[in-house]
Amino acid sequence: MRFWLFLCLVPLFVVQAFAQDPPVFELPEIIVPGRRPQSAGSTPASVTVITRAELERLGARTVADALRLVPETTVRAYGGFGSLAEPSIRGFGPGQVLVLLDGVPINNIALGQADLSAISTVGVERIEVLRGAFGAISGSGAVGGVVNIVTGGEAGTLVAARTAGVGERGLRLSAGTGGLAVSLESAGADGLRPNSDAATMTAIAGLNFGSAVRINVHYTRMDLGTPGDVAMPTPQDRQSLVRTILQSQWGAGADPARGRVYYIAERLGFSSPFGTSTYASSIIGGEVQRQWELAPGRVLVGGLEMQRQRLDALVFGTSIIRDAALGAGYLQYDAALSARSLASFAVRVDAHSTYGMAVNPRAGIVVNVNDQLRVRLGAGRTFRGPTYLHLYFPGCSNSSLRPESAWTAEASVERTSPTTIISLSAFASEATDLISGGCPPQNIGSASIRGASAELRGRFTGALSGRLNVTAQQATDRATGAGLPRVPGFMAYAALTYDLGVGSGLTLLGNYVGPRPDMDFSVFPAVPLVMPGYFDLALRYQRESPTGWVTIVGIDNLLDASYEAVKGYPAPGRTVFVSASRRY
Repeated sequence: MRFWLFLCLVPLFVVQAFAQDPPVFELPEIIVPGRRPQSAGSTPASVTVITRAELERLGARTVADALRLVPETTVRAYGGFGSLAEPSIRGFGPGQVLVLLDGVPINNIALGQADLSAISTVGVERIEVLRGAFGAISGSGAVGGVVNIVTGGEAGTLVAARTAGVGERGLRLSAGTGGLAVSLESAGADGLRPNSDAATMTAIAGLNFGSAVRINVHYTRMDLGTPGDVAMPTPQDRQSLVRTILQSQWGAGADPARGRVYYIAERLGFSSPFGTSTYASSIIGGEVQRQWELAPGRVLVGGLEMQRQRLDALVFGTSIIRDAALGAGYLQYDAALSARSLASFAVRVDAHSTYGMAVNPRAGIVVNVNDQLRVRLGAGRTFRGPTYLHLYFPGCSNSSLRPESAWTAEASVERTSPTTIISLSAFASEATDLISGGCPPQNIGSASIRGASAELRGRFTGALSGRLNVTAQQATDRATGAGLPRVPGFMAYAALTYDLGVGSGLTLLGNYVGPRPDMDFSVFPAVPLVMPGYFDLALRYQRESPTGWVTIVGIDNLLDASYEAVKGYPAPGRTVFVSASRRY
């Protein structure tokens, strides 16, 4: 009731806007909310951008480390460095969050989700996180939101090394000259528990031909132990990942036409004393887009996408070899209603060779009430197609499954000052046709999610800056009335940096995650339980020497708290790390 009251009151601010001065929309440009570059202030979408400078200051090794900054977002971590880390946005699970790497979808086609621990921050220019309804024209998987990792070249040469407790080590090298940029990382850790070691390698290369054509290569290799639940350990189970992404893009920001073609080859392997499973997949895809300026302040964007997918899997001796084709078309229309307001309308139609069609519209408006106050309203429908295992697993599949879908409405108010931005948001989602995990899987689930968040970011005093956010949400299974698994009712995050002088600073990171439902799989049959909330505190000290070396000393889990983000997988205790880097 409070959410709908909020939606009713927000238009009162909109009415006032037409008697005020024109808005000033801020940078940076973002791609996630639509299909053309837009500034964060000129879109109705709820977007958070994490910059390279923030990633370095926070000592973020992987995208999983970075996403803890974002309101309405949690990371379900199964241990320390290298362990499975899954995103959750606005109460929706990992398979309902679309992860893009330079605009290319990397959710595994067999399992339907992306492991954030396998995505290094080396070479990453920024991370864009879109929450909610405006993921409607992004394609399958964007039910809760979209995470887009954007890579970019370093200016000059960067050398960085890191060492920490539990045998963690890492080395990064980046160089850029002319139109070529290359980044390399080798990292690993011995792990907190037996068989929790990890070794990773990441290589990124980008080659620009002028301002209009770019070729990207992204390679990831990972080998790790999977120790399992502490109550039922799996001391010999191992996992491996090899993923290569090749992409060619053309069209600069001002060009009316642009496009991309890409190829993804991924091999995900699991081994145990009982056998092995291998999921080898390949995807060939492409997109073409055209933009028309119909009139001053009226822009239409249209595009077509296609993919050809192939899965060649061997699951404990059972072979799954399948192909699928999918195509999509979308239109997005942005119109300046006045000098102070912008409306956006879009629709996307997806067609899949197995599960059929999905139509997803969205609409929104952003209005500057005055120079300090901005209001956003949005609504849309998003979907997630069944995975290959849902559709084709021998003896336990259902080729008649329909896509999951969700309608989401959201509203936010943002107030800016010369140094800070404060935003208040409310959202509501109704999800239907959720796919059960039974045998065979069925479209029998439905869920209702309500929530609100508040965020303050910017410079608070001359020396103190940072981000603070809180989120309250309620996610309910409509059939049973129970809470959705692993969705906390309350979350809070703080990242505060105190400037100690040129190149030096002290950063305090605090993260609270409230109680949440989970399952105890140490007994059979598994029983539901409520995991207690936890508070994680971390500290970073950064100093730049006169010779240009930047040293960061960090302490994770400063209070040495004992907690489990996921039942049966304890988080690492207090850990100290040291990193040193220099740009030439």
